[in-house]
Amino acid sequence: MNKIRNIKYGQVIVTAGISIVTLLLLFTLIPSTQAASTNTENNNVRTIYPASYAWITTYNDQGGYDDITTVPVGTQIGYQTNLSSYIGHVVNNASDSYVLNWRPNYLGNGFQLCGLRVAYRLPLEGGGFSSSFSYAHVAGSALRPRVSNTDWSWGGGGGCLYVTGGYTFTIYNIHLNIPNGSRIDYLRVYYFLRGYNFLPLILK
Repeated sequence: MNKIRNIKYGQVIVTAGISIVTLLLLFTLIPSTQAASTNTENNNVRTIYPASYAWITTYNDQGGYDDITTVPVGTQIGYQTNLSSYIGHVVNNASDSYVLNWRPNYLGNGFQLCGLRVAYRLPLEGGGFSSSFSYAHVAGSALRPRVSNTDWSWGGGGGCLYVTGGYTFTIYNIHLNIPNGSRIDYLRVYYFLRGYNFLPLILK
């Protein structure tokens, strides 16, 4: 009897041990524990950290420049948009030129820049600005890298741009044409970030 009882107790202990190990595996493999990773595998971005940025730069006739706003990109999964804080910069085309910039920092089509939109208000005669916004919109596929150490492509019909090879930190940019005297108020960025695409092996 004692021998049979000991065998049953042993089976219970083994079963409990297997259950505990199974639970530990499940908890270590759920997406929340993978969120801190900055690696990409099979073009799937495993992070929501805003490692990519878009911004507007002004260049003056003396060789100086100023970044008037910066927007973190890649903070949410799927097709998303991020908006800058209020800018309030009055355009002076006589002394400054304006450029839209994007630094990808990701490789592959798991992260794509789909567009940049600048909201501005036209100047009014006698002072002040229009009560409604005007917009300058640029598709992501219109941007080009500053130097030739990176490769890029675009897919689908939305004009989204992504890096296919080379240096992911190379800046892509394009000239921004805003009417003189207008006030630039906001920069909005449209992007795509692929979500998690894995399951715990134990569930397969």
